Amino acid sequence: MKVFNTRSIIFKTAIIYVFLTILNVSIFVLMVFENQLDLIAENAILNSQHTGSSLKYRIDNILNMEKDLTSVHVNKIIKEAGSLGINNITLYNENGKVFVNIINSKIVDKEVADLSDLKMINMAITKQSFEDKLFYHSVNRKERSITLYIPFGYSKSEIGVASIVLKMKDIDRQMSYLYRQCFLIGLLVTIIHVLFAVFISKIILLPLRKLNEATQMISQGNLNVRVPITGYDEIGQLASSFNEMGVALQRMRDEAKGANPLTGLPGNLVIAKYIDKCLVSQKPICVLYCDLDNFKAYNDKYGFTKGDEALLYTRDCLVEAGKHKGGNDIFIGHEGGDDFVVVIGYQFWQEYTKALIMNFDRNIYQFYNSTDARNGYIESVNRKGEAQRFPLMSISVAAVTNMQRAFRRHAEIVAVAAEVKKYVKSMDGSCYAIDRRSGPVSPTQLIDPDMVNRARRSMRQ
Repeated sequence: MKVFNTRSIIFKTAIIYVFLTILNVSIFVLMVFENQLDLIAENAILNSQHTGSSLKYRIDNILNMEKDLTSVHVNKIIKEAGSLGINNITLYNENGKVFVNIINSKIVDKEVADLSDLKMINMAITKQSFEDKLFYHSVNRKERSITLYIPFGYSKSEIGVASIVLKMKDIDRQMSYLYRQCFLIGLLVTIIHVLFAVFISKIILLPLRKLNEATQMISQGNLNVRVPITGYDEIGQLASSFNEMGVALQRMRDEAKGANPLTGLPGNLVIAKYIDKCLVSQKPICVLYCDLDNFKAYNDKYGFTKGDEALLYTRDCLVEAGKHKGGNDIFIGHEGGDDFVVVIGYQFWQEYTKALIMNFDRNIYQFYNSTDARNGYIESVNRKGEAQRFPLMSISVAAVTNMQRAFRRHAEIVAVAAEVKKYVKSMDGSCYAIDRRSGPVSPTQLIDPDMVNRARRSMRQ
């Protein structure tokens, strides 16, 4: 057997699930990372507003919107910026001309603003004019810095812009925390996916594999294999149906060999030969055809496995009843389904039948749940597909003897037994009747009704 079968549903499902897991973890972690990174930037921006507002206030005090931007005023602005801890500052006019460029507290030559800076200058002036914003900011995540563009007025109608660069404080610690947070979230999502995969594998994929392996074994002729799956879901029901199919196949194969697969009792061929042998020897016998009432309804509700247990119980009752008849020879056979045949000496048949019914009725309740046993019936579907209440299982015994009739072969006994059985099964509960005809008369007239009534009274006692 291959370790990895690329055509199996388990392998395909695993590949798809791994891909979806990686995709989900990546998307989830990326969303968290971007969201938290934005929060860190927003926090840094909020922290920088105080510095920007203070510098804006001091520049306005120095220039008072009327003074020209001279070197004296520039030096005062640079000094005030230094007192606020600002080491990088550039002063522009609205056209991008550079008045002064300070980087790390040192003057660096720069005459005109870059295109990117010129765009930011225009944005800052626009936001001040139309949105009444004190300044415009730009975040450089790579450099971990924030650049503020602060508009100010001078020479009555001129507008300048002070560009200052502020470092995002404590960013390393916050980024380290963010990385740990994303790692833990990714790990948690992965664990959840793994647990869900194990759960799906346990309730669906592994049972399907067991069913597949069992199917292969049955196809190779091993009909005794069973799938150890229990439950009330679709997989459990499928396994139960599979096991019942195995039982049915085993039964059919054994029946084809001439023996009943379930009870181990002789089958049809052996039963027929034994009865024919007794008839040829003219041995006085009584053939008892035993049939379970309401067995199909029980099977439909409780399943074939419980039905087989009821059949085994019936076999045991048949064997146990034979212990009360004095040790004479008794032949017990199983025609199939819920039909059993007993061949016994004529003088013992009634004693045996009473013991059989008493044993059967005494413990049949064990095969029902407490509700059905208490109600005395089960609810199932009849042959027409209609809901119906069926009484608990009982046993009907149709007896045929060769004391009054000279039967030539077992087929004649079977025909008479079918007539007697029809009459017995019309009665409620477990009961028995014997055919006492001696000639070709209607069976409904010659079945002894007194015998049936006496049998029922004896059962009540």
